[in-house]
Amino acid sequence: MLSTPPSGPRASRGVRTSRSPHPTTRGGIHKRNGGPIRVDRDGDLDMDVTPGSGRGSIQGRGNRGRGQVQNQTTSTRPAARNPFPRGSLDPATIQKAIARGLSSGNAILREQKGGIRMAGVLSEAAGDRRNRHLTKGLDQITVRGWTESKAASNVGGGIKELLGFLERKATPANAPESEMVRIKKSHTRGDTLYIYVKPEDTAKIARLDNFSFAGAPLKIEAPPPPPPPPPSETISSETTQLKDKMAAMLTRRYNPELRLLDLSALGTDPEFANTGMFDTAARQSKFFPALMKVCDSVFTSLEQKREAVVSVTLANNNLHNLSSVTTLSQTFPELKNLDLSNNDLKNMAAIEVWRWRFRLLDHLVLAGNPIETTEPAYKDDLLKWFPKLRTLNSVQVRTDEEIAAAAPKSRLPIAVHPPSFRDEATIGETFVKNFFVGYDTDRSALASAFYDTESTFSLSINVSALRASETTETRPQPWDFYIKKSRNLTKITTLPGRMDRLYKGTEKVRDIWLTLPSTRHPDFATESEKWCIECHTLPGLPDPSGQSAGGVGGMIVMVHGEFGEVDVSTNNITGRRSFDRTFVLGPGGGVGGVRVVSDMLVVRAYGGYEAWKPNVQPQTPPTLQYQSPEGFGVGLPGKSDEQVQKELLAMELTKATGMILEYSGMCLEQSAWNLEEAGKAFEQVKATLPAEAFI
Repeated sequence: MLSTPPSGPRASRGVRTSRSPHPTTRGGIHKRNGGPIRVDRDGDLDMDVTPGSGRGSIQGRGNRGRGQVQNQTTSTRPAARNPFPRGSLDPATIQKAIARGLSSGNAILREQKGGIRMAGVLSEAAGDRRNRHLTKGLDQITVRGWTESKAASNVGGGIKELLGFLERKATPANAPESEMVRIKKSHTRGDTLYIYVKPEDTAKIARLDNFSFAGAPLKIEAPPPPPPPPPSETISSETTQLKDKMAAMLTRRYNPELRLLDLSALGTDPEFANTGMFDTAARQSKFFPALMKVCDSVFTSLEQKREAVVSVTLANNNLHNLSSVTTLSQTFPELKNLDLSNNDLKNMAAIEVWRWRFRLLDHLVLAGNPIETTEPAYKDDLLKWFPKLRTLNSVQVRTDEEIAAAAPKSRLPIAVHPPSFRDEATIGETFVKNFFVGYDTDRSALASAFYDTESTFSLSINVSALRASETTETRPQPWDFYIKKSRNLTKITTLPGRMDRLYKGTEKVRDIWLTLPSTRHPDFATESEKWCIECHTLPGLPDPSGQSAGGVGGMIVMVHGEFGEVDVSTNNITGRRSFDRTFVLGPGGGVGGVRVVSDMLVVRAYGGYEAWKPNVQPQTPPTLQYQSPEGFGVGLPGKSDEQVQKELLAMELTKATGMILEYSGMCLEQSAWNLEEAGKAFEQVKATLPAEAFI
């Protein structure tokens, strides 16, 4: 055992001073007996030592010799340490904490002494400072409305349940562990819950805005997306100058009256002749794609390109093939006129990269190319490649009628007939018009209006459906928002998987709708050709009231069409998809007494609307061959003009109705020889006429 006490500041805790009546030589920690025990008037131990008592006055409560020594003459200890040791708070921090505590009402007053119990305030200040790094790199999201939920009465105010709800709803179905949304940190202030998530999870949480949690809608506010990064400072001044030159050249070569973009003889352009851009094939191959990029910055949408540029000329560019200018078909896919004259295109293989491109091309110029002599029959191939091509080298090669006749016919052996819409009391028509407008503008209100606790909704994607020709808006779109929710029964074969993707009840239907992209459907009045809607009655639906054992009458509505996916930040359409949606409607408590029993949505790549255009030509009734008696309807001696006129009317009615002249005459006589009235009379009695009344 040690015979001497430990050295350093701790030694004073166990070794009595010379004033102690019972000194000891043992080490260790002992209670100090350096003076009388002081208590305040409430009986609490007073840790503040008055100056001049004991071994000197020590600042701070419970510092036990670690504070600043104020009476240097009575102390034999080493020099004072840092007055604000590591982990403690300096006076400025304390003052700020006190002020914050008073203003927020977190400070607790002691009634007996009128003082302030600052432990909670100071602990909060210290915690804020120590834990600030825990939220670094995370996005803060505010959640309100949860205090109105049924879970607010749970232990802890329902916070635990709410956090689990947010993580569960924000995580895509069947997502691996690494992709699950996790809330890293949370705290409440009043009725607001602050949560902190990774930036990549912010959008997933934000989509839950207006979701219902335990019967109460949530209000979720996320930080706005970061602004696009500024242009890289590493771009050289030479590159910037080159872009400026390209933009200036496009402006100079664009003819707004003709809507013509003149890109002919680029190699001799005075702005680029001495830049070396056309010295090698490699540089030439980079120039035109860069030029098209500049075009994309000038004409920012497909509509602008369609309206601004109708014709492009690439004449006199010494093109051996079109590989270096192929991006023209992506930038201006709806060109009407294209000039490739005076180049070096030798065969069809040289222009094959544009096969099935420019689906609206009307006039193509290839004069001055070797292909005219090497492949004399090249015209036939061009007519197949460009379905709307009407003029080649300024010579008409086919008429509009021939173009229409050459249009692709239906691949089905069954003719396409007009849709069958057998509505009752305009129930189907009213529902369809209200539904798609509501789906585009307010899905929450729409779900509450037509869906109840027994309504079901399912979503399926069809990635193998036929696609229409590709444009800027119809190019293939990603399926990220849909694939995890898809109930395609050819892909989902397990019963639990199928049931998980069948959403039942108003809240579940609304919640899944709000996770899907915002949409904009075509207007029924102005774009009716983009819709195909069929409707007919459906008997035997289960009676929700249970009063009819045999069921009630309902309706099935099948809708085929398209929609645009909308970027909510810009309100612009980012892409188009086609869809098929089948509703089963029944009587209920919804708007107009209608409820949705079942709603099945199939989403597919954009396929256009040509498929449901009727291809059944109206049948022309055969011309009736009826030999009238000789001299009938002809002016003859002794026949009055009135008689001739009556005979002619009888012949007209016979041609229109198929009746023999005798019956036509009787019908006209009963109608006072009014041909129009005779036709109406015939329609009323034709079912009762004998067979001998017809030709």
